[in-house]
Amino acid sequence: MIIINSPPKILLIIFFISLLLGSCSITKNPQELLVDTPLESQPLITVTPVLLPVNTPTNEQIPTSQPVNVETEFDLPDYKIKVSFNYGNQTANINETIRFFNTSTQPLNQLLLACDTLRYPGSFVLKKIIINNATEIDIEPEKFFLTIPLPEPLLPGEEINIEIDYLLKVPPIPPPADDRKPGIFGYSTLQTNFVDWYPFIPPLSENGEWVLHEPWFYGEYLVYDLANFHVEIELLNTPLGSTIAASTLPTILEENRFIYESFGARNFVWSMSPSFIVESLEMEGITITTHTFPFHQKAGSHVLQESAKAIDLYSRLFSPYPRENLTIVEADFLDGMEYDGLFFLSRGFYNLFDNTPQNYLTAIAVHETAHQWWYAAIANDQALEPWLDEALCTYSELLFYEEYYPELVNWWWEYRVNFYQPEGFINKSIYDYQGFIPYRNATYLQGAKFLQNLRDDLGDEVFFDFLSEYARSQNNKISNESNFFQILGNYTNQDVKKNYPQYFSLVQ
Repeated sequence: MIIINSPPKILLIIFFISLLLGSCSITKNPQELLVDTPLESQPLITVTPVLLPVNTPTNEQIPTSQPVNVETEFDLPDYKIKVSFNYGNQTANINETIRFFNTSTQPLNQLLLACDTLRYPGSFVLKKIIINNATEIDIEPEKFFLTIPLPEPLLPGEEINIEIDYLLKVPPIPPPADDRKPGIFGYSTLQTNFVDWYPFIPPLSENGEWVLHEPWFYGEYLVYDLANFHVEIELLNTPLGSTIAASTLPTILEENRFIYESFGARNFVWSMSPSFIVESLEMEGITITTHTFPFHQKAGSHVLQESAKAIDLYSRLFSPYPRENLTIVEADFLDGMEYDGLFFLSRGFYNLFDNTPQNYLTAIAVHETAHQWWYAAIANDQALEPWLDEALCTYSELLFYEEYYPELVNWWWEYRVNFYQPEGFINKSIYDYQGFIPYRNATYLQGAKFLQNLRDDLGDEVFFDFLSEYARSQNNKISNESNFFQILGNYTNQDVKKNYPQYFSLVQ
């Protein structure tokens, strides 16, 4: 059973009006089109938000004859995915096997699989689902997830195997529009992007609640557990010179067959193109690779160098870089978007490159690089507490300019933050802001101002000691606001929320 908390209809009307007003302001100021907009892609969906995790209630008792040690450290979910992608008709036949361990303290009668591609009409075609190599089940997909009934309860500590066969019909990436979000999952003449493309099991709280929220008009709604990935991609009918950019480097690379393995990652994404110009460098065991369109090769080289410098800086300030690679992909859509081990940068940012670091291409490149800490290594609930990653990544831009281009610090504050005259509380969910611009101004820009105020009060040494402890203590976890302030309490006696009333709402 899914419990949805629906707000009054007047709130939905206000959301639509504010979205249109926000779009009008974007049209009047073209710079708005090029501000980092980490949005999930699809046409505008008229749904009500869910502010609580999806529940899977159960009254089953754990049999006393089969005791389990719930304190045991369980294995991560494991995904084996075989893809046969036909470039000619933009379809992918996929066989996916999931091995899942029940890490909660109660039995599960059903599993929930987030399935983002269901939000694209006609894109996801389910063929069959088999449980434990034996039982085939018949289900009806929901709006953005699959509910898998289990033949018998899955007890704490037990594992289950789910095999899914499905077809993906990749949709065209839509042109920019005021009434829908930038497209990411999809194809253009330049690239095909597979993001949030496979069904996956969302985090499960100890009391059996699935952490899966309703999609919204802006911001991210998915939360990712760590998992292991084994992905094999076969390319069919592709032009000569086609290349794949993926979350990790291939372990096997043949003419049309690519095999990847990624362990302890949040997700696995890939982008295929016949047009990519590939450039890479290695730095202390980390391979950084850019995939750029031919007409932006010089800008791509700039992104490569600046991202490498950002990795070096953030590794010193926060914690060691959490992966062995970073893949940077120029995007044929007006958006910047982070994933584990890979991020997209809009071609719009490349268009603005002026052979200097004084532009959005540089600022957003190091912002997305910072997401490898504040999102990938240290995850958070991006629907309910988006400031925990976006404020830190925005402020990380400033740290980059302070270190490498101190003469541009004042420019960054004026161009990136003060120009927009940000206001609003930062500790709200994506559903609480009445439009994308209020969301961005509060979560990103007000968030950066809060961190600067906090740094001014604590002093540099204490501030950076706190950031380092927060990063190291929350590594490989899904953090939350309570953890942030609990760790901050080791460095200050002040009640931070009460001392910064311009940033934090005390009403939750």
